[in-house]
Amino acid sequence: MTEWPFYALLGVGTGALYAAFAMSVIITYRGSGVVNFAVGAMAMIPAMVFAELRQSGDLVIPVVGVPNRFDLGDPLSFVPAAVLGLVVGLIVAAVIYVVVVRSLRSAPPVTMLVATVGLALVLQALATRGFGNVTLRVSPILPDDVVTIGGRPFPVDRLWLLIAVVVLALGVGVVYRVTYFGLATRAAFLNEKGAILLGLNPARTGLYNWLFAAGLAGSVGIIGSSLGGVSPFTFSLFVVPALGAALAARLKSISVAVAAAVAIGSFEAIAVHIVAQQQVPRFFLGGISALVPFVAIVGALIIVGKRLPNRAAILERAQVPVVLGRANPGVWAATLGLALLVVVSGDPTVRFAALQTMFIATLLMSIGVLTGMIGQVSLAQLALAGFSAFMLSRFDGALGFPLAPIAAVAVTVAVGTVVSVPALRVRGVQFAIVTFSLAVVFDELLFRSPTFVGRGGIAEVDAPRIGAFEFGIFDGDQFPSRVFGVVMLAVTALCATVVQGVRRGPLGRRFLAVRSNERAAAAAGISVAQTKIIAAAIASLLAGVAGLMFAYKAMTFNGGGLSAQDGLLVLALGYVGGVGSISGAVVGGILAPSGLFIVVILGGGSSPDQFLITGVALVLVAMKFPQGIAGSWQMLRSRVERQRDRSVMDRNDEAPAEESVVMVETSRTVGADSGAAPSESSGDVRWRP
Repeated sequence: MTEWPFYALLGVGTGALYAAFAMSVIITYRGSGVVNFAVGAMAMIPAMVFAELRQSGDLVIPVVGVPNRFDLGDPLSFVPAAVLGLVVGLIVAAVIYVVVVRSLRSAPPVTMLVATVGLALVLQALATRGFGNVTLRVSPILPDDVVTIGGRPFPVDRLWLLIAVVVLALGVGVVYRVTYFGLATRAAFLNEKGAILLGLNPARTGLYNWLFAAGLAGSVGIIGSSLGGVSPFTFSLFVVPALGAALAARLKSISVAVAAAVAIGSFEAIAVHIVAQQQVPRFFLGGISALVPFVAIVGALIIVGKRLPNRAAILERAQVPVVLGRANPGVWAATLGLALLVVVSGDPTVRFAALQTMFIATLLMSIGVLTGMIGQVSLAQLALAGFSAFMLSRFDGALGFPLAPIAAVAVTVAVGTVVSVPALRVRGVQFAIVTFSLAVVFDELLFRSPTFVGRGGIAEVDAPRIGAFEFGIFDGDQFPSRVFGVVMLAVTALCATVVQGVRRGPLGRRFLAVRSNERAAAAAGISVAQTKIIAAAIASLLAGVAGLMFAYKAMTFNGGGLSAQDGLLVLALGYVGGVGSISGAVVGGILAPSGLFIVVILGGGSSPDQFLITGVALVLVAMKFPQGIAGSWQMLRSRVERQRDRSVMDRNDEAPAEESVVMVETSRTVGADSGAAPSESSGDVRWRP
């Protein structure tokens, strides 16, 4: 324990990076009302442009469809490379704000959140296409002397980075407390309508803050690239501790955010040290450091949750619309019949793509219950599915089928219900931050732990069997088995039936009431806490079933495909398909990587292409079709009906007054004969005599 101060000091460099991203999150939020999940990706772009210029002298622009690499000759020195990197980063940030963020200023918080998730996917895909999935390293930027502290070598560049971030924090504090720009930002944040009446332009102020935040994160990203290199995914998960520090600062105080971020970095370094020294149980050897930001985030929400500034806004602003349409037996029968033809197809590639589609569709139903029906944005459902898969591998040898899958799902439901407790205090964006950090914990702590996963980091399950009848994915020379595909289709249909029953029943109406307005729901006698817990349990049940599909589909597996980054992609698929409907889950499953659309229509496609297409689709859907692809037909239908009603009203306006009065009286009489109460207002609005 006497070594801990040294390792705490060693972690201040990483903590300084967290602090810069936390400041960027706060500036973005105070200026535009967006909690930016893409802050790491936005810092990555200028850092990679800088690193490429320093290595090869090539200027790489993150675009597709046009030439994006320009040879500028010999490798550039630090100053011109840094300037060009920042310019590219600021241009990207400006385009993002003008095209995406400005149009979503009045959108629901969920929409803004998933739009930033889509932006992160797009930027990562563009960086992968432009630079490759590589780590670029540059020569040291900060002084790289090594001093001896307590008999151990210590690189001083960590301290220089911390000093640079502290100086930036002081400058940011001065800007927002003293300057006209800072006062205008505070005025627009506290009361946008009042700021407009005073002659301010909140949209322009938001743009300036967005560029300021991007420049701050990009500058520190460039400096930090010399510490360990930079790749398309290096800074993406830095958003978790950065958000933890920002929440500890109540998305307001720059100084508190910097202190919290540095503390998180120091505790992570201590955690890495005690793991290396095997001073913790073997179970935690996978990555105990991931617990540090999760504990910080949960602690921040417990301590200051009720005082977080956007809590009231989340309660008051509109949610993504959800349409509770009636189940059409004909549509269900046609869909199941078509799916049956696919799972028994003669092409094994198509059959396997159908299995992936059904797995993702079931998982998206879980997200639909939480996000679509209760308004809780969960980024941990894929992690819960992975947890269920690994629990199945643990129970399979001792219990066998069917007790092992039942036990795995039961444990997953219990864990998912427990981890949903923060939802009783927060919702929306804040709950998304909690679940994203939880997904990181599952990924780095559990899914990489030999004790949890199994010997060699590989989990195995046996094929399901009832008596002598085996219906696993292998059936002699046939892979994947058609029988296994039919069983997965039956399970998917059963899950869809459960979700439809919940949606159409009284429980679904309680979910929507809580989603719309928690205070009004409580005033109507609905237990908000109980409703949220029930929703979490149902969503965990569906995620657990999806985990069984994943395990039986793979037979041997590790944590690949179950990371927190993959969880962002799953949320994107759900939102693109339509987060509030079963058909949206099916559409999202079809669009999933290795799903039917990618395999059959695109012929496979590369991973960057999938990320790029999904990210762009997510941003477009968030901007234009918040109900998703599956709900767009309902929007079109409603628009047609409104146009038809408007045409009827216009024709009635041209009718003689006597005829209009007769029509009104007739409508009242018909209403009375049918047992309905006559409506004066509806008659006046429809016919306006």
